Amino acid sequence: MGHGKIGVSDFALTVSAAIRAQMGIRRISNREIAKLIDRGATYVNSRIKDENEWALGDIEKLCELWNMTPCELIESVNTEQSRAAETLNKLKRGDLDIAAYEDEHKYDGDGDEPA
Repeated sequence: MGHGKIGVSDFALTVSAAIRAQMGIRRISNREIAKLIDRGATYVNSRIKDENEWALGDIEKLCELWNMTPCELIESVNTEQSRAAETLNKLKRGDLDIAAYEDEHKYDGDGDEPA
């Protein structure tokens, strides 16, 4: 019988990414999260680093604090990933123009700084 470590699931990675994103939006530190959910800093840090999965109770507490449902939490990161993927696809297809990329006068002047 093996005792190999069970890795973090793809779903847990999505949840963790969503939590990190919400922490960034709200400018909340790992330590503040630990206090909010009555956990230790080491516990939170290992989840922020994707070394372990968040407990369902922790996700529930965070969602209540942030006034969102778990579905909204997960959709928030999926929406951002979808937007990023669509933007990359548009760039690859040539559907988007980046002004600085095609600006022929970008380096007019002494050559050290953009005009």
